[in-house]
Amino acid sequence: MSIIEFWLEAKEIIDKLIEQFLDSNKEWDLVEMSSYILKDGKRFRGTLNMFFTVALGGNIKDSYGGALAIEILHSASLALDDIVDLDVTRRGDKAAWVVYGNRKIIFITNYLIPTALRIIQTSYGDDALNTSIELWKDTAVGALRDMYNNSDYVKTIELKTGSLFKLSTVLSAYASNHYDVKDKMLEVGRYLGIIYQVIDDFVDYKTKRIEEISGSAKQLFEYYKSGKLEDYVKSIYSEYKQKYNEIIDKIPFQSEYINEIRSLPEFLANGLLKEVGIDKI
Repeated sequence: MSIIEFWLEAKEIIDKLIEQFLDSNKEWDLVEMSSYILKDGKRFRGTLNMFFTVALGGNIKDSYGGALAIEILHSASLALDDIVDLDVTRRGDKAAWVVYGNRKIIFITNYLIPTALRIIQTSYGDDALNTSIELWKDTAVGALRDMYNNSDYVKTIELKTGSLFKLSTVLSAYASNHYDVKDKMLEVGRYLGIIYQVIDDFVDYKTKRIEEISGSAKQLFEYYKSGKLEDYVKSIYSEYKQKYNEIIDKIPFQSEYINEIRSLPEFLANGLLKEVGIDKI
C-alpha cells in the first residue's frame, strides 16, 4: 500500500474516531464548538502515528488513541493560533473564533487539550503522558518565538511545528511496544516537522501578499527580499531530508514499509505545494 493510499484510509478512520469522541460527550454544552474546531483537516499527524505504528510491527488499532489525541491537540492549537494571528479563515471556512468569539474558543480549547492528554495516558501510560506534556510545552515555546519573530528560524519551527510531529512519531513507539526506539522516533518527527513547516512557509510567499505574511514565515523575509528564498528553502529541505534518511536506517522498521517511509518528506512537501498549484520548489 502506498503512503497516499494509507493516508486516505487513515483519514477516514480518524474522522470516525473524532465523530465517536464527540458522540460520547453529547452532554457538553460546548460540543458544537468542539465539533467545529475538530472538523475537516488533512489528518497528517494522526496518519503518521498510525503509519509508524504498523511500520514498527504494531497493531494499527493500538494507534487509535494516539491518533485521536494528536488531532485534538493539533486542532485546538490551530484554533488558538487563529486568535493570536487574527486569521479569519481556517480549512476553507471561518475560523472558530470568528464564529463563536474569543472567550468561548479559549475555554473550549482549555478543555480539549487536557482531555487529549488524558487519552494518551489512558492508552499508553504515565511515561507517554509525561513525554506528551513536555512536547506540548515545547509547542507553546515555539508559538512564543513565532509571535516575537525570533531570529533562529529552524529552532522556531522545530518547536512550533516539530513538537507535534515528534508526538505523532514517538507515540508509535509506545503503541507498538518498541520503547527502545523512543528517542529515535522523536528525531524522525523533528525532521519531518521542520520539512513540513519550511515548505508551508515557502507556500505563504507564493500565495499571500507580503503584508499578510505572519508567524515563522516572516523570519524568511530577508531571503525573500534578496531573491534567495528558494535556495534557502531547498537547502533546509535537503539537509533535514538527509538527516531523516540517516535516522531511518537506525530503526528496525518492517522491510515492506521502508520505501514508503523514505517517501514521506516528498509526500508532505508535495501535498503542500500541489494544493496551491506549485509543482516544485
